[in-house]
Amino acid sequence: MKESTEETVWQVRNSFFGVYVHFPYCFKKCDYCDFYSEGIGAGPANDELSLFKSYQKEVSERVSHFPNLKHRTIDTVFFGGGTPSKAKTKNWYHLLEFLRSEFNVARDLEISIEVNPEDLSPQLLEEYAKIGINRVNVGVQTRNPKGLAYLGRHYDKEKYDSLLQTLTHSPIQRVGIDLMYGIPGLQTSDFYSDLSYFLEAGLPHLSLYSLTLEKGTQYSRDVKDHKKTEPEENIQSEILTALPELMEKHGYRWYEVSNYAKPGFESKHNLKYWTYEPYLGIGPGAHGMIEGHRYGNPRNASLYQKKTPTNQYEPVTPNSELALTLFRLFSPFRYLEFIEMYLDKSSQAKYIETIHLWEKRGLCSISNGIFQWKKEALLLLDDLILSIIV
Repeated sequence: MKESTEETVWQVRNSFFGVYVHFPYCFKKCDYCDFYSEGIGAGPANDELSLFKSYQKEVSERVSHFPNLKHRTIDTVFFGGGTPSKAKTKNWYHLLEFLRSEFNVARDLEISIEVNPEDLSPQLLEEYAKIGINRVNVGVQTRNPKGLAYLGRHYDKEKYDSLLQTLTHSPIQRVGIDLMYGIPGLQTSDFYSDLSYFLEAGLPHLSLYSLTLEKGTQYSRDVKDHKKTEPEENIQSEILTALPELMEKHGYRWYEVSNYAKPGFESKHNLKYWTYEPYLGIGPGAHGMIEGHRYGNPRNASLYQKKTPTNQYEPVTPNSELALTLFRLFSPFRYLEFIEMYLDKSSQAKYIETIHLWEKRGLCSISNGIFQWKKEALLLLDDLILSIIV
């Protein structure tokens, strides 16, 4: 996408789908992470080749369950994890070639990969660019060694110090980073120091998240055992509400609660989750939504490779799912298109009634079938979304 002065209005698109591929291995599993992943150290995964063969098998199996996928077009592919940058580039290349051979592929296909700072190098970015990867997202979280230690992250000072130089000279223009705030032991100024560092570089995409306490993680166990403290909620609220205006001054559009992009540089793949578009989820621990049905794969790499994907799917419930996804967007969208496409008449009426109440409270604007939240809705968002469901 080229940079544009007009704000994009998101709308229903029915002829496309995305593919998410989960690579489950990391150098070290972070304490706060609730995605399925396994820390295996610096070396490659012993079962990497087998895993990639299983990806192809799963794609073929899912297509046998949903033959209409052959009539849709892939316009996004996202390699996530875990740490997909640990896998050999040639394996990603072969998987992309397989997808191209099996499906219709859009000319402007977005191919994203998540990279950890310890893997990032000019050489790796060159490799990625050569195989067609055109979007890179780096999980920085913080540049503060104390904060990284708190999060249980691997830290390579040399890689962190060279990160900006590598990204600003990347052959791949669509680059972004993740930053986290509300980490106990760090000050508000520590987060803003990190943010300023990357804002000055003008990176086109910034994901700015608050640290959350997720059940089943090492971090949640440490909090329960009083070894660590919970996230700093007051600091998080303060930063969350200050970010939209700050980011706007630097030329970024706020398009989802935690995501900011220069115009035209939004994550097309992540927008699928928020605009209720179908996507294949491939790999251990991956989730997918195809033709009104959801599924999840086992959170075990060995079991995933041994077991044929089941033909059991859960029907989605549009009334709740549309609210939980679409209404996280802070850029404008054609709300009437979405509710008329996916909801029954009764649910449509409830949505429209609730949205008009929001407008009366000054929380959103609606005009010509286009909805947009106002900043005043931000801290109330979870409760507002729930009110449209019940």
